[in-house]
Amino acid sequence: MTAAGTLWSSYDDIARRVTLRFEAAIDLDAGWQLAFTSLQQLTPIDSDAIELVEQLASYHLVTASEPASLAAGASWAIGECEVSHQARHANDGPASSYVVTADGSTIAVDVVPMTGPPALATARPSVHDLQLGDTPDDRPALLPYPSHVAVTDDTRTSTTTARLAAFDDGADVAWRATEALTTRRGRPVLTDDGIATVSARLDARLGASAYRILVDGTSVEVTAGDIDGFRYAFVTLAQWLPCGLPAAARVVDRPRYAWRGVHLDVARQWFEPDVVERLIDDAAWRKLSRVHLHLTDDEAWRLPVPAHPVLTEIGGRRGHGLPVPPLLGSGADPTGRGYTPDEIGRWVRRADELGVVLVPEIDLPGHLHAALVAMPQLRDPDDTSAATSVQYFVDNVLVPGAPATRRFITDVVDAVAELFPSSPWIHVGGDEVPDGAWSGSPIAREWARANGLSTTNEIEAAIHREVVEAIRERTGRAVGAWEEAARTRGAVPGDGYVVGWQSIDINRELAARGFDVVIAPGQAYYLDMAENSAWETPGMSWAGATSLADVCAFDPESGWSPAERAHIVGLQACLWTEYVHDEAAIRDRLFPRLDAIAERAWTGSIVGGPSSVDRRSAAIR
Repeated sequence: MTAAGTLWSSYDDIARRVTLRFEAAIDLDAGWQLAFTSLQQLTPIDSDAIELVEQLASYHLVTASEPASLAAGASWAIGECEVSHQARHANDGPASSYVVTADGSTIAVDVVPMTGPPALATARPSVHDLQLGDTPDDRPALLPYPSHVAVTDDTRTSTTTARLAAFDDGADVAWRATEALTTRRGRPVLTDDGIATVSARLDARLGASAYRILVDGTSVEVTAGDIDGFRYAFVTLAQWLPCGLPAAARVVDRPRYAWRGVHLDVARQWFEPDVVERLIDDAAWRKLSRVHLHLTDDEAWRLPVPAHPVLTEIGGRRGHGLPVPPLLGSGADPTGRGYTPDEIGRWVRRADELGVVLVPEIDLPGHLHAALVAMPQLRDPDDTSAATSVQYFVDNVLVPGAPATRRFITDVVDAVAELFPSSPWIHVGGDEVPDGAWSGSPIAREWARANGLSTTNEIEAAIHREVVEAIRERTGRAVGAWEEAARTRGAVPGDGYVVGWQSIDINRELAARGFDVVIAPGQAYYLDMAENSAWETPGMSWAGATSLADVCAFDPESGWSPAERAHIVGLQACLWTEYVHDEAAIRDRLFPRLDAIAERAWTGSIVGGPSSVDRRSAAIR
């Protein structure tokens, strides 16, 4: 279908305003409206000529105050708009658009990337790009690079495939899973008729996840401390084989941290189930041990809850005329849904086979707009708080004391536990509750008085403890949360963990207070951050630009005392998807930066510098 027209936008960094112009491609009768999504909220300044019909977070619907027809080829100047926050990249502007005609039908509109000021047109190199030197290296393309590799005869052989000839219990299971992984990746190097013969022996004295590899011609001897050690040894072998094994070599290896994670936000955008399966494969191929799945947020609820099917039926979809409107680049046509139990079951089986632990997240008590639209009984109908979140959702919080709240919590906890039976942890969110939440809710105020609470933080912590208690009592699982949950000690039990994300220093501060931490600062490990400062470079900017060199330069333990280091659970890369609309964009944001994080988490250092990581990352993809 022919687009209804084109939406143009330009950003003035000095005035902090965006100018919008719509150029029609077809004749539009009087009464038409223009819808668009933009993470940067835009409010037309000329309110006499332009009417803002609706605005919800990134969704905008505007029309002329005096309806008029628009002929094909003519332009409608929406004019200057006030902006909610400063733009740093073209993707901060409008991402999708459509026209609503006078008869209520919708027609897509082409969106031209927002133009920016000349000062933002070119990338400024990061200090690490300028200062962090590399030395050329000819290391084998192994990633993460093992703790110790000694090649005693570097004569390259034609040994490019291997077969398992003798093995102890567990090794064959790990071999078959890794064999299937390499086949799915298009690198079938572990075969039944391989050139090299592999013997695999268990030796628990090596310790958890540890392994040794001895290469002698076409004979390969693998010793591992457990089944995970076999998995990691076979991944190392599978990465090495395509370029030919050396004639003689010895590898001794074990991970620096047990928690080596990657997080994907599957709530803000819809990704097909296969995308998650491939992410699990990517994690295993890099010896990552955790895949954290962000399943719920304001923009959508993806987790199936049998007791409340409306959560996914209504909260999992968005589009024009639906309870959840188009957001974050989606258009008028309905898009998205919840994942099914069968689809999640495939993720769990894949992860279990590869030794990867899935960490499901349900984000409470904030980030709940989609769920509250689907289940209005979770709101206080008399709430006048008008508390606005950082993403511009209003009153997006679960109301404490409401009759439906306790049942909602227990039903969701039961569903998560059943869907993810092998995960020792359930992540409960706990982040970004807006200031002033519940301040105008009679139900919440009465509940707070009855429980001796007064501030937003106190109410939030009490709800969080209720969720944690439900998880502990009903599932026996440990709890993870974002750093905000640590404001109150009881919100994260001793066997739980918190993820420090807002700054580099927060993780050490949390550790000093006795919390076990997963280190994931936005300034180094949030891979939705743009890789450089150029206007055209896609990505977020609140934590600055993060290049591969920046990721490599970040030493998570720098300045920590031994007592503080004892609280480091591990490291985690996070990918939020406000600006990530498909699998190609996921991979573009992840690699090669994720590989640097994987190496730091496994080896404790970056071997050879950014250029080495970049070379080895390209080789194993």
